[in-house]
Amino acid sequence: MTPFPGFRQEDFSTDVRGTHWRNRRALGGDLRLLLRRIYGRRYQTWGLPGSNAIHIARRAAYTFPPSRAQAVLLICAGPDYLRWGFSLPTTGEHWLNFRASLQHGVVMPLLLSLLYTHRLTFTDAADAVGGVLGGCWRFEQGELVWREACSLSRPAVPHDIIYRLDDLPLDSKRPLSLFVEVDSATAVSWGDKTLAHLAPLLVDLIPLYEICVGATSG
Repeated sequence: MTPFPGFRQEDFSTDVRGTHWRNRRALGGDLRLLLRRIYGRRYQTWGLPGSNAIHIARRAAYTFPPSRAQAVLLICAGPDYLRWGFSLPTTGEHWLNFRASLQHGVVMPLLLSLLYTHRLTFTDAADAVGGVLGGCWRFEQGELVWREACSLSRPAVPHDIIYRLDDLPLDSKRPLSLFVEVDSATAVSWGDKTLAHLAPLLVDLIPLYEICVGATSG
């Protein structure tokens, strides 16, 4: 299979017609091959119906087309951005697994390492403004901070994450998102090196994803 040659400007649209990057003969296929080299045939990619996005998940832990709350790795192209990372609905079995692991101290070191290493944003909406949470966590100048819309960042401690997530209503309709974002021009400029830019974060997110879906080594 020919490697994905890179994004075109027409890939950044709210209409999936005319886009070429999601299928398994393009970026979706490159991602599948990469993950299968590491994890065997357990992982697959799916173009999300009606949405300019790819879901990446364990075959045994994912329903397609999506009809239930399920954790996924995600790549999403908007009109002027490319965003990739992890999405977790705040209801269902995967959410309960995440919360239990967070309370028992399993997830927090991994979460903080991901936030710091990849300069991620952690919130409950598709952008840094946040939904019910009303803001986001990220690292700035080596320090964990909480930032609300129209306000300056302020220092945060890890337990702030637990306290705020405790206040989220069940099934708040907004998934938790752990992501990084670049503008569409930057993504287009990557050309055939696109996978090299996306893969490090997606691979590093696998342990967090597997905790949420209750995966074992099999």
